[in-house]
Amino acid sequence: MRNPAMIGERIFLRPFEVDDAQLLAEAMHAESETFMGRGRRLESPMTVEQWMRTMYDETDEVCFAICLRQSDECIGLIAIDHIDLINRTAETGTRFHNPEYRGRGYGTEAKHLILEYAFHRLHLERVVSFVFEPNTRSVAALEKQGYQTAGRIKYDDVKDGVIRDMLVFDLTYDEWLAA
Repeated sequence: MRNPAMIGERIFLRPFEVDDAQLLAEAMHAESETFMGRGRRLESPMTVEQWMRTMYDETDEVCFAICLRQSDECIGLIAIDHIDLINRTAETGTRFHNPEYRGRGYGTEAKHLILEYAFHRLHLERVVSFVFEPNTRSVAALEKQGYQTAGRIKYDDVKDGVIRDMLVFDLTYDEWLAA
């Protein structure tokens, strides 16, 4: 395992490396029902690499590569963003580069590790996550971690000519402990 920050049963989270820029840029261009980060701009490996280099200067974002323990392969990313240490809140998000890694429990394991980081290392009290409807896999994964539906933002996104709502989920430290 290269430079693990957090270790799970089948995966580990590590800081991004410049070599991950190509994979992340490809993921941003690929079919996706979920990707929200960085907006609707087309991204090249060079702009992603530049973002990676400056990301560590940011004080309100922590982003990790999700890697398989068995092979060290980077299969996705997970982040805590909009970190507000005064109000002790933040946003979490997960993205897999390849659809073959979805629905296999890697996201649940990664989310557990990042929530442990959010609640125990950053001492946050509440985290929020957003899901484009009808992404039922992401909804199920969040609910498995103890997230509760907090609301809906109507007409938030257009994909293939269809307007989609965004669902809002939140999780408090106490709810996470009880889940």
